[in-house]
Amino acid sequence: MKILLTNDDGIGCQGIWVLKNALEASGKHTLYMVAPEDNRSGISHGITMQGPIRLRQKEDSVWACSGTPADCVIVSILGDLAIQPDMVISGINEGPNLGTDIIYSGTASAARQGALHGIPSLAVSMGAHTKPFHYETAARYIADHLDELRSLWEPDTFLNINVPNKAVKIDEYRLTYPSRRRYNDQVVRFNAPDGHHYCFLEGGAIETKEDDGSDWHVVEQGLVSISKIYIHPVVVEALK
Repeated sequence: MKILLTNDDGIGCQGIWVLKNALEASGKHTLYMVAPEDNRSGISHGITMQGPIRLRQKEDSVWACSGTPADCVIVSILGDLAIQPDMVISGINEGPNLGTDIIYSGTASAARQGALHGIPSLAVSMGAHTKPFHYETAARYIADHLDELRSLWEPDTFLNINVPNKAVKIDEYRLTYPSRRRYNDQVVRFNAPDGHHYCFLEGGAIETKEDDGSDWHVVEQGLVSISKIYIHPVVVEALK
């Protein structure tokens, strides 16, 4: 299988390399990596509309991209690289992408962009904020279950996968729905000597609605959470 790897944490993040190594170890796949040259966490589905997108080849089939996670997928499929992958995998993200996080996540946006091109796409994240991150656990799960994950994928969706951050092999998963999360963030103002004031966003504690069967609940139980996320906007009436 021809697989495109990307992320939002940047090409220097350990997670994407651990995943690449795990997939290469099977000897079954051809791997390409196109990842942001810097951290693009929280950028959602931003794309570069003005100016060029720069690609720098780091090694065989590995490029650093000046753009966003969604840009990485776009240039891989439509640009000179013309990779045309059979699957897009975004991650492994440093921390969770649960429920409402999907709105803001660059990890999710890259998977969504792949699905918009009709390609089976996965967003893979570690299900906790606490270091150290056991990327090997998530990478092993993806490598061992790739055919099963491909069969779970449906057109017009991407799979949002969160793996418990544990140093043990995990094989059991549950199909879940996105949880509702509330972010108690605040903006801190700094009055600078140059006469301007600058605002800094400081993240606060996250409150999650603890519903049975949600992605958060399943990860808390120590199981892999897989949510099928629809990629198109819908009106409220369609949900009734």
